[in-house]
Amino acid sequence: MKKTLIGLVMAASLAFVSGCSSWDNPTSSQTQKLADSLNATQDPHQVQGVSRVDTLSEVEPVISNPKPALPVELTDADGYEVSVEDTSRILALDLYGTYTKILRGLGMTENIVGRTVSSTEKSLEHLPTVTEGGHTLNAEAILNLKPSLVIVDHSVGPEEAIDQIRNAGVTVVVMKPDRKLDSIGDDIRHLSSVVGLPNAGEELAERTEKELEEALAAIKNVIPDTPLRMSFLYARGTGGIFYLIGNGDHTQDLIEALGGVDVNSENGIGSPVPASPEALAEVNPELFIMMTGGLESTGNIEGLLQRPGVAQTDAGQNRRVLALPDGDSLAYGPQTPEMLLRAAHALYGGSDEN
Repeated sequence: MKKTLIGLVMAASLAFVSGCSSWDNPTSSQTQKLADSLNATQDPHQVQGVSRVDTLSEVEPVISNPKPALPVELTDADGYEVSVEDTSRILALDLYGTYTKILRGLGMTENIVGRTVSSTEKSLEHLPTVTEGGHTLNAEAILNLKPSLVIVDHSVGPEEAIDQIRNAGVTVVVMKPDRKLDSIGDDIRHLSSVVGLPNAGEELAERTEKELEEALAAIKNVIPDTPLRMSFLYARGTGGIFYLIGNGDHTQDLIEALGGVDVNSENGIGSPVPASPEALAEVNPELFIMMTGGLESTGNIEGLLQRPGVAQTDAGQNRRVLALPDGDSLAYGPQTPEMLLRAAHALYGGSDEN
């Protein structure tokens, strides 16, 4: 029977005491350096070639040696009443790798026992992946890790795998994050409440919101009078996985934060659509935004230009691509301010010695 999706309800998820945060200066020096050194030194309409954001800093924890307040009683997004009693062995699974980044920010890296392919942090690279063929959950691999808590949402699946894990007696919390630029803070707060760390979550949320505010202000100062027309292009390999994705994946938030126009969303693209020559001609971007792994898998820029219709676009004619790390581009979490600033450096220029 199909379950009714409801919002995550927790008795104390947002009941924070005023002044509970010990974070005096939420803006990290790393993000501040990137903001201060951002300068409009090049016209993005004239730049040719591939620009890359190769790596991001790992999220700096707001606390060390966290002590979760357990149990946490909640109703998850699938309507299940859940009692979280043990956070010693966590699997935090979503399409974008957001949950592991938040957990690291909460000082819980050592509690994570496995990952999806999108959790590409160096501190997690030694852990086994529990997805196959991209983002299909491998229930057997998950159960073999004996997790005490699985945090998941329906960006990965299938739903039957989640049911199998729950039916095996594992504590499962299904989330339903907004996963938008302006919901980052609340998404952090919700997850931190699930693991019994609401105060640390408030610190992390406040720090991230402050960093995001600083990043957006810095980028606003360097965007050109005529915004660059950008299209998010998703590719995997040289076969059929070649899609234009739009606001159903919140690409508009990313692109507008970078000072561009999301031509996919502007043309009514929400759910992914095949990047056919006709579709590419209709959106005709000046710049493709791609995940780095996707660009590499399709043969880098030379392989991309062999795809029908790509070379005929303005972006193709100028070989103009912005490549962002796979696990960060649409994650919308505590790493987003740095990712936006590094992308703005690649687009508009600046002195970046980090």
